[in-house]
Amino acid sequence: MTSLTIRTGLVVAGSALWLGGAARPLAAAGGERINALAGGAHTIFALRGNTVVTFDESGRELARCARFESLPFERSARAHATNVDAEEALRLAGLPDDDMDSVEAEDVLADEGLAPARRTRPVPAEAIVARAVAASPTADDVWIATSAGLFRGRAGGCTRVALAHRDTVAVAAAGDAVAVATADLLWRADGDGPFRIAAGVTARPRALAIVDDRHTLVATDDAVLEIGPYGVARTVLDHGSDALAVCGGVALALASDGAWTWTGDAPPQRAGDRPPARTLICGDGPRARFVAAGDAVFVSADGAVWRERAAAPGRAVSAVAAAGGRIWAAAGGDLIPLGESAARAAGSTGGLAAPTRAVAAPPSRPLPALPTQRLTGPSLPWPQLTVVFAGQRTPLRDGWSLVVLVGFHLGRGPASGGDRRQLAAELLRRDAELAAQELELAAPAGNDPSRDARLRALRQEREALR
Repeated sequence: MTSLTIRTGLVVAGSALWLGGAARPLAAAGGERINALAGGAHTIFALRGNTVVTFDESGRELARCARFESLPFERSARAHATNVDAEEALRLAGLPDDDMDSVEAEDVLADEGLAPARRTRPVPAEAIVARAVAASPTADDVWIATSAGLFRGRAGGCTRVALAHRDTVAVAAAGDAVAVATADLLWRADGDGPFRIAAGVTARPRALAIVDDRHTLVATDDAVLEIGPYGVARTVLDHGSDALAVCGGVALALASDGAWTWTGDAPPQRAGDRPPARTLICGDGPRARFVAAGDAVFVSADGAVWRERAAAPGRAVSAVAAAGGRIWAAAGGDLIPLGESAARAAGSTGGLAAPTRAVAAPPSRPLPALPTQRLTGPSLPWPQLTVVFAGQRTPLRDGWSLVVLVGFHLGRGPASGGDRRQLAAELLRRDAELAAQELELAAPAGNDPSRDARLRALRQEREALR
């Protein structure tokens, strides 16, 4: 996941399109879905279908990299046909001189070098699939992770720059640093230097984020790792995540059991429940430090309280980016500017601002993570041990005795490792379901007298799970 920064400064031509308050698409793709977005200094890059499209900061399409748009074909060159002395060769072989199409005639002509070259079928070239895009907020280049290496896009053109013929699955950019991952390796380049292997990974990376000039975050289905100098890896979270961002030195990871934040080498803290989102980027301003996209677009200052921003009512948001002082969302094939600029999100609420509504009321206290370690950890039937020491004294002698009692619990044996892991997964699933219901109820929708009571019941059930 790319870490982005919103630049202030509104464009009047683009602003006039959302004076009415509702966000409207500025660019449509004729049915092609936008799968990913990345924001540069003054440009927005969209992975639309298998094509990388560049937009300016007002949403106008500038260029497209069609390098991955179609699957080219390689065709073998055809030799010039000739029939010099073909009739004579057939007569010498005892075949009719006008029989050019039989199998025997083709073999004779082929032996004499007189047969025309057979037309070969077109052979498809290597199909390159674009998987992810990333851009730095300080530049207008796009980095593209593909099934055939890492490409760099500039001024509408795309050129492969590293990891030729390697299947890259994730990419991140920040400042002059770029990190890219394959299924088992993390690569990184700083400045104009070459890409070097930073570390090996044991699980397929789901998201990347650059912390500083020495550290990179890698999120997998099993854990969140911080890769430092010389490939030294530190486990930040012992459970997986699929969305990462580092904004102003604060890292945020969206995991199955909530949103986790940390700074530097400090241990992570559970900030609150996870919003219904799949992607995460950085915003600009105290109230929109983090921006997430999924069922809608959500902004948060601290990862604990999330507010929904109007984007595409009734439509899922596939990606989000920040550029030109705005937050941009992708819904289907449309690129949509949010109805509120980044500067207004930071404080003012003028006539151009679209209404927002709270989607996660701050709880009285954040709920801790579910204690699943006792279920996923090893379980041994330890016996109960009792030691009795007694002294004895008689007129004839002094003595002592030591009695050791070893007791074993009778009854039903402990659950197997598979059953305990299944129970832990069910607890996480149930807690996530309750959190989603709590998130939905936290948004005021009409006069519902039972809303507060249901919220209390959901909170009590979630506390009981712990």
